[in-house]
Amino acid sequence: MSTPPLNVINRPRLVDDVVRVLREKIIRGELPAGTQLLQIDLANQLGISRTPLREAFRILENDGYLRTSNNNRTVEVVTFTAAEMRDMYEIREVIDGLAARLAATRGLSAEAERAARRQLAEMASTSKPHDPLRRIEAHAAFHSLFLEQSGNGRLASLIPLIRASSAAVFLPFIENPEVVELTVSGRVLTYKQMLDESQDSHIAILDAVLEGKGSKAETAARKHIGRTLSMVDRFDDWRKEIADVASHEHDGDARGAPSSRRKPRK
Repeated sequence: MSTPPLNVINRPRLVDDVVRVLREKIIRGELPAGTQLLQIDLANQLGISRTPLREAFRILENDGYLRTSNNNRTVEVVTFTAAEMRDMYEIREVIDGLAARLAATRGLSAEAERAARRQLAEMASTSKPHDPLRRIEAHAAFHSLFLEQSGNGRLASLIPLIRASSAAVFLPFIENPEVVELTVSGRVLTYKQMLDESQDSHIAILDAVLEGKGSKAETAARKHIGRTLSMVDRFDDWRKEIADVASHEHDGDARGAPSSRRKPRK
């Protein structure tokens, strides 16, 4: 008697789908920072077993969205304090600079250059309308690329830090970043202008690496990370500002009326 064929479940695809759903919920604020994720409840809500859910948790923890404790029994959405973010970005300033210098000296492959330009294009397309999910993924991939291309295996092993710190700086989901004004180093900028300035510094890093100028590339990378480092103490206030504007924006949409611009916090 022949054995009936097995119905093969495409587990990687299932895990990828779970990761995508949870990541979107975190970025869009549906699962706020500090939310504890209960495996049984969440598995029932998603209609899946706990095995792919645990695999998704592991991926999201590696990417910096979740934190586990109590021997992996407690899983919660990451909350990074200003001090923790400062710790991460002080390290980032060093490793990003080193990675850019080594990558410039070693030279990027044609494939790596194409990948970097794809990530730049992806980030540029997410500033308006603002799409933080795509931006975070492209941002982490762009910076990780230089660690991968550095030729230093120890540096490449720090890519999870790149992902975690990239996830830590995302601000609440808002469709129109031009409605938010923030004070940055004495200048009043819209959130979109901040995104655009960040994009300019990404381009400067890639240009210096492609020129093969190690010192210039390291300086560009350190300057870019230093800019974020100088602002981490304001992020909590800015998250509240943007979340407040987002709620007013959605209320305005519901009433069919335009939302008002917020004045920047000094």
